[in-house]
Amino acid sequence: MCATIALQKHLKYKARLMSTPISFMPRVATGLLVMLVLASVVIADESLLPDLGDRESAALSPYEEESLGRAFLMQVYRNIRTVDDPILKYFVRKNLYELAEHSDLQVSTLTPIIVDSDELNAFAAPGGVIGVNLGLLIFARDIHEYSSVVAHELAHLSQRHFARRIDQARQLGVSHLLGFLTSAAIFAAGGTDPGLAAMAVSNSLNQNLSFKYSRTQEHEADRIGLNALTAAGFDPMGTVRMFERMKERFRFASASESLYFLRTHPLTDERISDLRNQAQTAEGKEFEKSLEYQLMRVRVAHRYFDSASAAMVHAASLEGEALHEKYDLALALVRNDEELRAVELMEEVYDADPHSIVVIGCFADLLINANEGERALELVDAALANTPNNEPLSLLKADALRSLERYEDATNVVKRVVRQSSDDPDLWLKLETIAGLAQNIFEVHRARAERHALRGQFPDAIENLQFAKKKIEGKSSFLEASLNQRIQELREAAALNS
Repeated sequence: MCATIALQKHLKYKARLMSTPISFMPRVATGLLVMLVLASVVIADESLLPDLGDRESAALSPYEEESLGRAFLMQVYRNIRTVDDPILKYFVRKNLYELAEHSDLQVSTLTPIIVDSDELNAFAAPGGVIGVNLGLLIFARDIHEYSSVVAHELAHLSQRHFARRIDQARQLGVSHLLGFLTSAAIFAAGGTDPGLAAMAVSNSLNQNLSFKYSRTQEHEADRIGLNALTAAGFDPMGTVRMFERMKERFRFASASESLYFLRTHPLTDERISDLRNQAQTAEGKEFEKSLEYQLMRVRVAHRYFDSASAAMVHAASLEGEALHEKYDLALALVRNDEELRAVELMEEVYDADPHSIVVIGCFADLLINANEGERALELVDAALANTPNNEPLSLLKADALRSLERYEDATNVVKRVVRQSSDDPDLWLKLETIAGLAQNIFEVHRARAERHALRGQFPDAIENLQFAKKKIEGKSSFLEASLNQRIQELREAAALNS
C-alpha cells in the first residue's frame, strides 16, 4: 500500500514537471530523472520487494525495470525523433532477436528503437529497450561490427547493469544518483546537447568511483556480448575492428565530444587487447557478408542527402559493381526522375536474393517511388503469399495501395498490422494518415488516441476516443462498448498521472 501511494505521488510530480514549458532536450533529462527518483523511493522500503535471491532485485525488481522501461518509452516517443522506416525497423528487430537467442537475457520481449541521428550511439534501457542511432549503421562497415555493438548492449540488459548502478547510486547518495540520471539522459539523447554535457561536468559526483564502476560493467558487457556474438555466428573480430576504429576516430575529436563518448564507453588499450585475445580463435575464418546490412547502410545514407544532385554526386563516386552500390545508384536515379534506369538496376539486386524480405522491401519501396504502384503491389502480394501478415511487407502493400489512391483498402491493411503491433506509435500514425485520406474519421480519431496514449498524453487520447464515439453513435453497440472500456482504462492512467 505504501509503495502504491509513493508511486501515485511521484507520478503526479512527474506530470506536473512534464507540463512545464521546458525545452526539448532538458525535458528528456527531466523525464529520466523523475523516473529514477520514483524508483529510488519505491525501493527505499526493501521489505515491500520480493526476495529473488540477488542484490540487483533488491535494488530494482524485474517488474519495476519493466515499468521504468514503459515510462522511458513514453519519454522517447514524446521527445526524440525516431525512424519509422518499416524496412529498417524490420532489419534491426530481426538482428536484435537473432543475437538475443544466444545471450543470457531472461526477458522475452525486446523493444528496438532507431533514433534519427547520424551521431554514433547505441543504448540499453530498462524493460528490454535497445536503441541504436542511424549513425551506428553509417559507422559500422559490416554486419559483424554492427552486431558487436548490439550484442554489447544486450549484455548490459542481461547482466542487469541498470539495477546494479541504481543500487550503487543509492549507497553513494542522491548526488551520485542525479549524476547517473544526467548521463543516462545524455546517452539516450545522443550526447549532442551542450547543456546536458555541462550538467554532467558540474555535477558533484565521486568521479573516480563512477568511472571505475562503469569500466567494470563495460568489461563484463564486452565479454558476455562477445560470447553471444560468436554463438550467433558472427565474426568476433568485428568487435575489435569496431573498437579500434572508434578509438581512432575520437582520438582527435573535440573536448566535449570526447568527454561524452568516454563517459559512456570508456575505451582503453587494455580493453581492446582483452577483446582481441578472446576473439583470436576466429582469426582466419571466413564469415559471410550481409547484402541486407549493406542495403540498410545505403538506405540510411540517402536519408541525409538533402537533394537529388547530392545523391547523384555520391552515387557517381562509387564503382557501381557491388549489388549494394547498384541500389545506391538506383535510389539516386529515382530522386533524379530517372525511374526506368533505377528499376533496371534494382532488378539486378532483387534477382540476386529474391527471397529476402529486406531485398523485396527495398525493391517494392523503389517501385512505389518510381510510380509503379501496380508492380509493387504484385511483388508484395506474391511475397505475402509465403509470409502472411509480415509487418514490413504489409506496410509496403499499404503504401502501394495508397499510391494507387485505394485509400480504404490501404486503411484495412494497416488496421490488421496494428492489431499485431499495437505498442508502436509509428503504426498508429500511419493508420491515422491513411484513414484520413479514406475520409474514415472514426479511425482517424481512434488511431490518434492510441498514439497519444503511447506518448503518455492521456487527456488528448480520451478526447479523441470521445470524438470517435460520436462518429458511431447508435451504429454499433459492440464498438461503443469497446470504446467505453478503453476510455475507462485511459482515465485510470490519467488519474495516476494527475
